[in-house]
Amino acid sequence: MYMELVDHIIKKFGNTSQWNIDYVKTPPYPNVGMDSFLPSETIKAMKEECENLTWTREFTRNGSHMFERQDVDNCPVASEVKNALSSKKFLVWLGEVTGHHDLIPDPHMVGAGYMRCTRGDSLKLHSDFNFNNTLNLYRMISINIYLNEGWQPEWNGDLQFWDFERKKCMTRYYPDAGRAVIFRHHKFGFHGHPEPLECPTGTYRDGFRMFYYVSEMSNYKLDKQPHRSLYWYDDKSNQPYDVPEKD
Repeated sequence: MYMELVDHIIKKFGNTSQWNIDYVKTPPYPNVGMDSFLPSETIKAMKEECENLTWTREFTRNGSHMFERQDVDNCPVASEVKNALSSKKFLVWLGEVTGHHDLIPDPHMVGAGYMRCTRGDSLKLHSDFNFNNTLNLYRMISINIYLNEGWQPEWNGDLQFWDFERKKCMTRYYPDAGRAVIFRHHKFGFHGHPEPLECPTGTYRDGFRMFYYVSEMSNYKLDKQPHRSLYWYDDKSNQPYDVPEKD
């Protein structure tokens, strides 16, 4: 099944040179949205899988709140999507879109997998963690796939990419069913959905994430000081920073 998913992506988004242009040129740092990224029946099946899921992690940091399920090996639909997005054929396509031809998927799905936000939840502006201790690799590319049929703009929940000084939102994507957002890691890559969700009670902002890495030996300019996701920002120094957890 998973190769059928890869074939769907390559057939629908086969003009990789144009997608690369869109990816590179979309501000404030490389990102691109693709609608109907997976077949509609796969998106519906993933949404149904979320409804019956045991969420294994509750993420909270600086006012953010989200439920996560990183281990999807026992989730039949998500595991097929994981296999598809980890396949060599897909990685070749992703390399053509992003310009990064040595991307390595994470079989452990650290920080990735299913995600869910409920009414009142938000994900404050942040820059993502940059280093995977399990793989000893640096983060380069993220893919978010959304599962939310009939999502309304007035409910908030749009994924926002802000400028490097966190003054202005430059690009936004609503979490519509089947929409994928591909974006590059950047130390000043501030993004999130900072406004609390105003969706009806019992309606959820669900999605699925995959992260891709490169080695320290790559030719890319890397943010090499390992850090977890940075949810705080010093306006005077224009620097993101972390606040250690209290014991």
